[in-house]
Amino acid sequence: MNRRLPPFAALRAFEATARLGKQSTAANELLVSTSAISHQIRSLEAFLGLTLFRRHTGGLTLTEEGVAYQKEISVALDLIESATKASRRAADDTPLQLHMFQSLANLWLIPNLRDLAEGLPDLRVSIISSPETVNLSGSDIDAAIVYRDKPPDTAFHTLLFEEVIIPVCSPDFLTQEGPFMSVEDVIFHRLIGSTLHRDEWSIWAAGRGVTTEPNSTSLSFDSRSNVLQAAREGLGLAMDRRPFGDWQKSRGVLVEPIKEPVATGWSYYFVTTERGDSLARVRSMRAWLLALVAKQGY
Repeated sequence: MNRRLPPFAALRAFEATARLGKQSTAANELLVSTSAISHQIRSLEAFLGLTLFRRHTGGLTLTEEGVAYQKEISVALDLIESATKASRRAADDTPLQLHMFQSLANLWLIPNLRDLAEGLPDLRVSIISSPETVNLSGSDIDAAIVYRDKPPDTAFHTLLFEEVIIPVCSPDFLTQEGPFMSVEDVIFHRLIGSTLHRDEWSIWAAGRGVTTEPNSTSLSFDSRSNVLQAAREGLGLAMDRRPFGDWQKSRGVLVEPIKEPVATGWSYYFVTTERGDSLARVRSMRAWLLALVAKQGY
């Protein structure tokens, strides 16, 4: 059947304007210019040979023909939307199985999951966190975020961001113990350490051109979450391995006493398999992660 249909963009412009009452409001909803909305409506009227709106000083009013057309078009668009949602659910209703280290899940992904729910409301996600490296080829896991000092040996990897370390502390600690004007001011103060990255203070100092050995850490923890919690409690200066402390800094419970970041040479990669790369849920998650990284400025 050779269907003689108007352009879909013109139908959307008409429906949004009729529903919202203003071309400018419709333009905001559809993320186009007001002039584009006006052009689409005029092209639709020319296609139909009808006047759909009366134009006057106060704006637009639907004609009798416009009211009738809006009712039919709204029903048609509702059917298209319903069919699209049903098809998407049928095509990819399986939850995304995503593996990562627990610290990354707790300190970076979970604080940002509200954006995921808003951006991809139909995507179901199962987060699997463990300290072990996962073999995607031998499991049901669709994708993983891995921590590497070089790109993974697979064609199906995407760089998310490079790791950066920078000291942090509580606002009260900075007020009472600061200011910290130099790297030496920091490394000769009360330091909180990590048993998993014992040399991170030395690496940071060397990265800023200081070879003097820092003070021994007064406290050490085996999780980044505890390291940052100790800093929030005012127990000393801790090392943030960005992005772990970003949400705490955004809420004002941690601050950077000195703006001296150092790249560690390690990075986080989104990794999948050939099978995973073919799945809509994996591609959607990767696109969302890249958008999040860009938004956060990594």
